[in-house]
Amino acid sequence: MIKVLYDPFQIEEVTLDIAEHFNNLYNKDNESEVVFAPILQGVVPFFSDIARSLTFDPYVEFIGVSSYQGEQQKEFHLYKMIDPNLVHNKTIWLFDDIADSGNTLRFLTDMLKQFGAKDVKSCVLLKKEHCTYPVDVTGFNMENEWVFGYGMDAPNGRGRLSNAIFYEQK
Repeated sequence: MIKVLYDPFQIEEVTLDIAEHFNNLYNKDNESEVVFAPILQGVVPFFSDIARSLTFDPYVEFIGVSSYQGEQQKEFHLYKMIDPNLVHNKTIWLFDDIADSGNTLRFLTDMLKQFGAKDVKSCVLLKKEHCTYPVDVTGFNMENEWVFGYGMDAPNGRGRLSNAIFYEQK
């Protein structure tokens, strides 16, 4: 049976709070010191909702990395990377839909630091309870369920288009 974990109203409230957090950190005077790097693909709705509420204009560069085949995490496949010259001496914010193990964030943080980033921080919509990676901004903490909707796909590759987040109750 499929159940709603977070409805559109809960998601909207969290994304507005996160956008306000960034609006308090950055403005027109310091926007050039930061690069927002959303991690494709599931992050698109989450990041888009945040971006619409920002009051400054950060540089945005998407990163493409995959590590899942169905529900199993495999090795990393980097298919779109940020220009190394762009990150030098900047604060990079990685945005992701979910921090499951934290391995993707760890992998990209290490890489961006090698490129000369001044600092690498992370913002996720969902953080699973078993994730030990230190996420800087989290929308929701959750149990270790497989979720889909709001950009995240079900194991069959579908389910991304919903404006709610679901799980299958077993």
